[in-house]
Amino acid sequence: MLAEAIIRIGRPIKNSDMPCRDKIRLLTDVSSENCKNYFRHVFLIEIAKKRIGFQLMELGDKVTKEKKETFEVNSIRNVAFPIFYPNGGNPLHAQGIYPLPCYLVYDPHIKAMKDKAAFKKEFLLPRLGKTLFYQDRTAIEREALADRIAEFLATKGSDLINEEKQLGVMMIFDEELPMFHKYQEKRENEHSLWINESPLTPGAHLHLDGEAVLKGIGQAKFYEAAELGKEKNAVSTFTNRKADEVVSIYNKSWLWLSPTWESPRSIYWKDDEWTKGIKVDEESYAAYLYGVHFLKEIQVPISNAILKEMFAPITSVEAKKMMSLDSFESIYGIPMVMPLTDGDSRQLFARYKKLLKKSNEKQSDSDLHLKILAGIDRIVPEMGDEHRLTILYYSGDLSRGNMHIRAVIEDVIPSVASQLEKIMHQLGAREIGKIQKVFGVKEQPVYRTQNLPALLANVYGSGYVWESLRTVFHKEPLRLERLYMATARKLNELANKEDRGQMIQELVFHYSFLYFFKQYEKQILHKEGGVKTLSDWDEFKTLYGQGKLELCHLTKTEHLGFAAGLLLKQFSNSYYKKTGKDFVKQRVMKFGSKLTPEMIWKNGLLRCEELAQQWSMKLGSNFRPVLAQVLLGFLEKENNLISEKDTFMTAFWSGYLLYKSDKKNDDGDELDTEIREEDGGKDNE
Repeated sequence: MLAEAIIRIGRPIKNSDMPCRDKIRLLTDVSSENCKNYFRHVFLIEIAKKRIGFQLMELGDKVTKEKKETFEVNSIRNVAFPIFYPNGGNPLHAQGIYPLPCYLVYDPHIKAMKDKAAFKKEFLLPRLGKTLFYQDRTAIEREALADRIAEFLATKGSDLINEEKQLGVMMIFDEELPMFHKYQEKRENEHSLWINESPLTPGAHLHLDGEAVLKGIGQAKFYEAAELGKEKNAVSTFTNRKADEVVSIYNKSWLWLSPTWESPRSIYWKDDEWTKGIKVDEESYAAYLYGVHFLKEIQVPISNAILKEMFAPITSVEAKKMMSLDSFESIYGIPMVMPLTDGDSRQLFARYKKLLKKSNEKQSDSDLHLKILAGIDRIVPEMGDEHRLTILYYSGDLSRGNMHIRAVIEDVIPSVASQLEKIMHQLGAREIGKIQKVFGVKEQPVYRTQNLPALLANVYGSGYVWESLRTVFHKEPLRLERLYMATARKLNELANKEDRGQMIQELVFHYSFLYFFKQYEKQILHKEGGVKTLSDWDEFKTLYGQGKLELCHLTKTEHLGFAAGLLLKQFSNSYYKKTGKDFVKQRVMKFGSKLTPEMIWKNGLLRCEELAQQWSMKLGSNFRPVLAQVLLGFLEKENNLISEKDTFMTAFWSGYLLYKSDKKNDDGDELDTEIREEDGGKDNE
């Protein structure tokens, strides 16, 4: 269950020795980019018995970046003003439960400060009624407090309001509340957060008790969850033990189970009966709270370029080119690391701290780079196989509680992920360059092979992205039929357009994936497959050049296709020299039709001897012996040419585009029209 995984992640963070300051920063929105402008106007109101003090502050500085002025929040002082940015709903209204009297203030609120009655009714009373400690007071006491503050601010109204749009934070430092302390000296330590000098007592300093704030945040969120259901003396779903009070799993800051979305609950439950599904005790809920905020912090959007590779059509080059990068809904990825057993929570927290650092550089070779493995730009620190990695993908509008989980890939063994990363690295750093060199094009990065989701999606298609990722991470066998199908279709499309450079790019990708496939089977599945990578054709090409390719070498349709490609290219070179025309285009592919194995056989190879006699062509000495063997091969494998046409055609174009004239056979007329580097096309990014 996802909620259980989140609790397991949150528990070591909650129980860790992380400083209060960092925990408050994690659980609140003080560092959110959305909230930075609120710190331009901080309204500090000090309440001490019958006295009231006030100070307006600005926590930050205006800075100019790239010729644009922006506001930079003081990242040390902002923690003393714990605020919560609303997710959905009308932000002008009080939302949820406030752990302390520290509220976001919007422009209409500030403009209403000069109107005592309006400010009291629209802003103060709703928020005081939803604030811990003030909830326990009577309505008359809250109203009296609101009267005092509203009356005081009304007298200051003209000084506080200007015509510009204003946003702010209001803190009511009430000395009767347990999280507020006033000292004669300024204290800065792990538990005490300095707010400001006292507006009422010159020389005194106001402080916030970090532990009390954290306790208040836990209580406030627990009470928020109770809005959708609570039970007394019930068994918690997660501890399987009876607790004094359990609540629903609802959480306002991470709306995975939103009350505005009916799907997660039964139609037979009332609005406050969500505990009929999941019951959470207070301790587990606190861990859940830390877990969701941690996951919010480390979630990363998948880049548009990777999304295009994952979800664009794979059987049409043109259709893929036509899709723009912003054609796809944003998808976020979250990596979750969990131990198999409840081990040392300190070690686990240390790993979580590294995740929070958001580094893009690996600290050691054993770290996992998830951008390569999962399209998520995040480093997962080194971990053993006593841990498991879960990768969660979701899309949707979090502010509306409109969440859609796209995929959850669970139980990824770290050593398997590490092996996959090494294969991907070897492919990108070494093998692709070799493949491009063999095809005679300049070495350049192939975007489709730079990360595992893009690589698999370009082979299996957008409908199989998650399934193929799950297959690879779980060490299950892969299949190649869809690779050959997609490659053959694209090659046919490009052949009709005579786009030889792009055909080579498709074959570079094709053989790149075959290398990955072979290494995956060898290193992870520990088996030797029958797949032929590009280097495996070297011996075949040598036999061809020597004219020693015989029927025994043509055991598969793939072999027959590759040999046919070599033959037709060799013949086509001679034909071009005599006639100035492209043999395949003029004689084999008639009127732009899709090339088939039968056309290659009957329109191409069977007519070579006739045309060679007609045009007095001097073919290489290897040509006729191999042609005879290949024609026998066609007769032998005639029944397979339809069922295995994709494999045949991919091999045919491979042989055709890889053919290079052999100097030993240069007594013939072949003119090797190799593809030059500048004609080598581009990776179809």
